[in-house]
Amino acid sequence: MDAQMGMTGRMRRRLAVLVAVVLVWTGGSVAHASAAHASVAAADHPTHWVSPVPLPTVVRAFDPPEQDWHAGHRGVDLSALPGEPLRAPAHATVRFAGTVASKPVVSLEIDGWVMSMENVDAAVAKGDEVFAGHTVGHVATPAHCAEGCVHVGVRPVTQETDYRDPLPFFSRGDVILLPQSQAPDEMPPMPEDDGRSGAGAWGGHSNGRIPAVALCPLQSAPGQLLRCDASRAFEELNAAFRQRFGHAISVTDAYRDYETQVILKRRKGRMAATPGTSTHGWGLAVDLGSGINRFGTPAHTWMRENAPRFGWVHPAWARQSGSLPEAWHWEYAGG
Repeated sequence: MDAQMGMTGRMRRRLAVLVAVVLVWTGGSVAHASAAHASVAAADHPTHWVSPVPLPTVVRAFDPPEQDWHAGHRGVDLSALPGEPLRAPAHATVRFAGTVASKPVVSLEIDGWVMSMENVDAAVAKGDEVFAGHTVGHVATPAHCAEGCVHVGVRPVTQETDYRDPLPFFSRGDVILLPQSQAPDEMPPMPEDDGRSGAGAWGGHSNGRIPAVALCPLQSAPGQLLRCDASRAFEELNAAFRQRFGHAISVTDAYRDYETQVILKRRKGRMAATPGTSTHGWGLAVDLGSGINRFGTPAHTWMRENAPRFGWVHPAWARQSGSLPEAWHWEYAGG
């Protein structure tokens, strides 16, 4: 009986890994790994960290060994090109920046957790304070894997071998519905939504080359920038969403500079806009998580019904019946 149970556990683990490896992290939000792996993560872990790179693909999933001394994969490998900048997930202190077993590593301490990345050419030093979205290094050459990736591991600061699946740290997970009575008392009027945002050039700037002084930070998403009127409108939308669902909207990407557009085009191909044409490059688009990134969820349905009240639309091409469905991509139509 014990042998059968052990075999069943191993088969379940292998199946979970096969499923997780093909998951794509869409909208800066991470696709959920299997239920078997979800149980590994602590119930009280953070769920709002910024992803190290925008829109990464899971190249190799979390596959912890049954015993500490056995072989396994104690983190995840995320697609990233050599030279690509890597972001801090939250306010953190650099715990280590150096070489471990001939591999360049950066480790950050974040509210009782340690997140490590390899292979990374560090742009920080031990003891440095960093904030969400801060560049802490660049993917080294050679990268962690031949096709280009960065390895990310997460563990409690007091437990050196108790590695957790990093993916849930970057996702808000399932939405928790609050009573409808807790929705905002008054909502702005609903304009006609024809799926067109009208987002384009403004202020004499070039796409992806807008100076930071011309943009405004999202208070609800540290490290993210938008055109100032779009930022204000998003904060109002976020407040209404929070009243309805009990938590803020997870933003995985907003303004995207030209260099990042080039990287994403190389990495994503058809799934990314031609550099210099992305609505992200005008500071007028966001990629979202919190369940909004999945068609048919209560959060996505709520956004379709209410986001236009605040000037935000789901463009026709990104809708489920569109030419390139992206549940997570929303654009500002105001102004």
